[in-house]
Formats: sequence, structure tokens, C-alpha cells
Amino acid sequence: MYAAPDPDEIEVSVFGPSYGECILLHLGENNWLVVDSCLDPDSQEPVPLVYLRRIGVDPAQAVKQVIATHWHDDHIGGLGQVVEACTSAEFVCSDALKTEEFLTLVQAVHPHAMMRRSGVREFHTVLMSLAGRGARRLAPKFAIADRMLWQSGRCSVCALSPSDAAVLLARREIADRLTNQTGTKKGLVAPSPNHNSVVLWIAVGEVSILLGADLEETGNPGTGWSEVAHSRYHPSQKASLFKIPHHGSSSADNPQVWTDLLEPNPFAALTPWTLGGAFLPTRRDVDRICSRTDRAYATATNRQPGSRRRARGVERTISEIGATLRPVPYSRGHVRFRTQSLGVPTEWQVDLFEGAVPLRQVYLSR
Repeated sequence: MYAAPDPDEIEVSVFGPSYGECILLHLGENNWLVVDSCLDPDSQEPVPLVYLRRIGVDPAQAVKQVIATHWHDDHIGGLGQVVEACTSAEFVCSDALKTEEFLTLVQAVHPHAMMRRSGVREFHTVLMSLAGRGARRLAPKFAIADRMLWQSGRCSVCALSPSDAAVLLARREIADRLTNQTGTKKGLVAPSPNHNSVVLWIAVGEVSILLGADLEETGNPGTGWSEVAHSRYHPSQKASLFKIPHHGSSSADNPQVWTDLLEPNPFAALTPWTLGGAFLPTRRDVDRICSRTDRAYATATNRQPGSRRRARGVERTISEIGATLRPVPYSRGHVRFRTQSLGVPTEWQVDLFEGAVPLRQVYLSR
């Protein structure tokens, strides 16, 4: 079931355990990219490290870049451990985070003072790991629209966002939130709507992939998916595989992306999101996406484990300490796409693991 791809195979693995997202890519010849991170529900280890070691790949040698598309908690779980393990990899993040305010906060905060899954705490771990590598690896590479992030032979990775306008807006929001922060116990809250998420265009020979991260439509000129669709960087070929942005939400939908940047009826995947009783994608989102492609998949369904009644004393203790408990997602969730990187492109082979389903089956009965 789990075996490393052949040297000439492209692999795109999408992980999403209902709260969290990670994409792991093999671009051929043992060149791997990690895009975002989430935690394995059982081991609480970063999913990309668990998977790479399971298929016999050494992260320290094989991973060429670790890319943080943005710093929302559900995309950054365990990212510090990933950077520590991938010692040969560059670290890439949004140009919007290249601010004195953000970097000062990250460097100043003691990690134990932060919430356990705080995005700022993860960035603190990342910067400490980079600093330990010496001056050559200290600085992250910053992603902005139309910047080539990595290139080797027939492979290229280019950022399609954030735009200049989005970076300006995000930096203002970070500065405002830091100014209004009363303490660092809970860390700095990431801005929303998401101006600074990094959308990636990946090409391997004749195969192209569009990774939508969590970029949203914002209503502001020069930002969001409208700016990506009108970008001066227009790939010469359309993408056959799409990681649908923002868990399929309508807030990230732009029909022009489907017509101008994607092949007809593309392969697609999304990671659902659930928290506090809310769930994405909605039924309407599923219908909208499936009207555009019948080859869409989700890493998990909306089913959750049944609740169990706790003893009265346990309930009283939980209430007294002010704790809030939520159910652990029932599956890790993994959609894997593979195709050949040489010769005439073939259709993607799709494998569904650990709770992943065709998108139309997301709303299964309990």
C-alpha cells in the first residue's frame, strides 16, 4: 500500500485529518517538497515526516524546500519539527511576514509562553532551527507573486501570490494587531480574510499542478484569486491537478481560475475543516465543485465520533478549569495522486487512504 514512488514518478499526497492540512510532493529523482504541516492524530508527529519515513525516504536528504503558505494553526502544526528534520531544505514563507514587527515578536517570545499550537510558536521553532545551521541557511526565502522559488532540470516551483497589494494589506494588519496586543500568552492572531497565503504553480515537464492553499477572495483590488487569474505570469499550459483552496469554501471560489488555469474536468482534492460544530465544505460547496469536475476528492468526511457521557466529577473539573474539549478527528485522511514525469502525460492514478473519499461522499450518513 505504502511504497516510495519510482524515480520518474510525480506524487502529490494531500493530508487532512479534518483539522489540518499538508501537501507532500515528489517531483522526480528523490526531490521532495513539503507544503504546510499537520499532526498525525495518533503519534502527534508531523504527518510529512511520518509518511516519508514509512516509505523509506530520508527527510534530511530528500526534501529540497519546506513551504509555509500562511500561518493559520491548521496549516502549521509541527512545522518546526519538519524544518529541524529536513536539514538540506530551504524554508519558504509569504513575503507578507517579512516585517520587523512579526520577526521581532517571533524571536522575542519564549516558546513555552505560547499556546501549544500557536503559529507564532511554530515560527519561533523554525527560526531557531535555521539559526543553528549557520549564516548560509538563516534567512527564509520569501514568496511573492511571480517569483520562482525552486528550479531543477524540468521541474519548477513558482509563487502566484501574494500580490504586492496583498502584502501591503497583510503587513498593516500584522502591525495593527501587534500594537493592540495586550500580551503574548496567546500569541498574535493571523489576519482574516487571508491576504498573504502562497499559491503555488508547479511544473514537471508537461505536467502542471496548482496548489491553492487558503487564498480567499477579498473584495479589495489587486488581491485574492481575482489577482491570480489576471496575473502577468500565465503558464503556457493548464494544470491537470488542483488543490482546492480554503477547504472548498465559497469565500475562495473564482470561476475564472477553473476556465483559465485548469484543464477541463481536472483532478482535484480538498481538506475538510471542522471546529466547534462548523464544517467545510458545505453541501452547497460540494455541489458547486462537483459541477465543475467529477474527479474531486476529500481527505475526510463530516462524520465525527459519537460523544460519550463523562462522569459528573470529571465534568465539574473540566468546568472549573475553564477547559474546552473537542472530538479528535476520526481519520488521518490521505489522497495520493501519481503520474509519470517523462514522455506524454498520463492520467493521474488516485489512491484513497485512511478515510479519504470522492468529494460527493463527504456528507455520508452517520
